Order: sequence, then structure tokens, then C-alpha cells
Amino acid sequence: MRVIIIGAGRVGCGALGMAFAMQGHEVVLASRRQEDADSITRLGYDVVTKGSIEARLEVRGVHAVVIGSEEFNTAFAEADIVYTSVRPDNLPGVVAPIADALIHRITVGVERPLDIFCCENLKNAGSQLERLIFTSIPSSHARQVQDWIGFNSAISDRIVSGLERNEEGRIVITADATGDVLVDTSQMRGDYELLPPFKGIDNFPACIEEKLYVLNCGHAVCAYLGFQRGYTFIHEAMGDESINRAVVGAMLESQQALQNKHGKTLHYAGFINEILASFSNAALGDTIARVGRDPIRKLQPDDRLVGPAKLAFRYGVEPKNLIRGCAAAFTYVPKDDPQAEELQAMVDDKGFEKALAAVSQLQPWNPLSKLVREEIARQAVG
Repeated sequence: MRVIIIGAGRVGCGALGMAFAMQGHEVVLASRRQEDADSITRLGYDVVTKGSIEARLEVRGVHAVVIGSEEFNTAFAEADIVYTSVRPDNLPGVVAPIADALIHRITVGVERPLDIFCCENLKNAGSQLERLIFTSIPSSHARQVQDWIGFNSAISDRIVSGLERNEEGRIVITADATGDVLVDTSQMRGDYELLPPFKGIDNFPACIEEKLYVLNCGHAVCAYLGFQRGYTFIHEAMGDESINRAVVGAMLESQQALQNKHGKTLHYAGFINEILASFSNAALGDTIARVGRDPIRKLQPDDRLVGPAKLAFRYGVEPKNLIRGCAAAFTYVPKDDPQAEELQAMVDDKGFEKALAAVSQLQPWNPLSKLVREEIARQAVG
């Protein structure tokens, strides 16, 4: 098959592109930058996996184009599958190029089905992308898009920690040795087999909620508490007994709340030990700055910190460690993180009470707001 991956970054290259290339598919990576597209087309890229055994996978023979270019539209017309992997905040920026490419595909007479998978840390990612696309599609083409294009959700749980260039100018990506790509199969238009690491999931909304509330939650708690202690790397923070207990505690609180909600354990419940081992993997060199970036997004009411805290409170689970993570996120002040700067400006201007209401929709009368504010005060003293 011809696969287009929109977003030639860590996950796009290091998880999705590598997997499809290893399966023998034709891979086209779409980048915002011409220099990256030229480098990938000319040199390919390497993925260095860090697990019990280190391995270097040389990804060659892939092609790259610039998002929105004529080459991008041509590739789209010939594609069988499309994935986005641009990070949630950047998703609106690729909507217009995708809409234009879909119109081009229709105009040149392609009528076979196309599945677009929105592979982002978002609930209902496929539906969100679909709504955005239809605001950019003229009514004259809306029916064809509705008939032939499937908008689906996917999520990668592989930790991809680094991206740099070697002395030849080739992109080298550092990634965990394990990790799956979970795919919502409920609305797929195409008929093709999903091979590992791709796994079809029937109840995808519950799965993405669990991924955010267990894996991403624990990662975020580690980053924000680790920043408070002055650590640079995630594995350093995991070596701190107090932080390690808080990370494990937050994940277990989330897991218990989810089990109470669904009446059963889901996909990630059996992998907590493996997740913790990945967090502690020093070879990944995963940084506090990478995992903690964009705290405003991560403090949204249904994201990885406030979301599981609300769920735990609703289902009678004391969210002690989740509250610690929320409080630490509100005091996260690194350099070169625009969202962290925006959040601290909001706190300085309005105070924590109003910042909680604005960012996390936790109104002052909400018991969780009080718990977070009390924990912020404790952490400030401590």
C-alpha cells in the first residue's frame, strides 16, 4: 500500500513510518520544512531502539514531501492510508492542506476509499479532524468526501524521546524498543489486514481514555514533580523514591477509577510494570522538558491530569497522587515553553483559583479546586 504520514517528527518517523516501512509498504512522509523532506528522501533516517538490547533500524527508500505542495496533493491522490502525527495543537494547521488534497483527489477522479487516521493524544481525534475538514470542504465536494473518506482515530504508545542529525545530516531517532499503534476499526472504509505493531481496537474511546489517564498521566506526573526537584531526565526523577511512589500511585488511582467506571480492566491495565520500566529506561535519555511541555493542554478538563482526578473523585477513589501532579503542573516554569509562560502569566495575573477555573474548568466551589490549591500551597512550603 501507499501510506502518507503527515508529520515527519518523532512519532511520524520513529513509530509509524518505521513500522510501515518494515512491513514493505510505500511510505511518503509529509513535513512542514523543505530541508527535512529533502534529507529524508535523500538519506532516509535511522531509528535507534533502546531496550534490553539496543538496535539500529535503517529506514531507507522512503519519500518525503512538503505539506500543501503539489507533490503532497499528487501523493494524496494515490494513497491508500493517511496518518496524521503533528501533535494536537498543530492539528488545525494541517486541515487546509488536507482539505485541498482531498479536493484534488476527487477532481482527478479517484473513487476508491481512503482512511485517514488521526494519530494524536486526543479523545475522539478522528471525529475532531473530520469536523475541522468539513469546515474547509466546499459543499460541491462534501458528498464525495462523506462517501469515500473515513476519519478514524489511532494512538501510538511507543516512547520516542529524541531526534537529532548525525555527521552526515541524516535524522536519527531514539525510541523505546516496544510499543503498539492502537487503531479504531469501527469506521474503517478500506479492507486491509492490520499487522503488528498495529492493533485494531473495538472500544477505542475507552482505550484512548485509559492511555491518557494511565500512561500519559504517569509520564506527566513524573515530569512535573521531577522539575520541582531539579531533575533533567525522566529516568532521574523515577529514581527518586518519593516521585516514583507518586507516579505509581497516580497510575493506580486512574486505573481503579477506570475499572470502577467500565466494570472491567482494559488494554493498559496489565502493562503498568512495562510502562514504568520504560519511564526508568536511562538509555532513552527522555527529558523532563519534552514530557512536560504544553502544560495548558495537559491541564485541560478531560486530559491526563485533571481528567483522571475528576474520574477518581466521581467513583470514590481518593486522588491524592493525581492532585500532586495537577498542583505541580500549575507551578511548572521551565525555559522555552510558551504554554508554561502563558500559564504562569495567568497565575500571576489572576491567582491559582481563577487559573484553575480558566484552564481546567475547576470552579472555586469544586472540591477538586480546593484540593489542588491546598496542594500547591503545601508544595510551595515544602
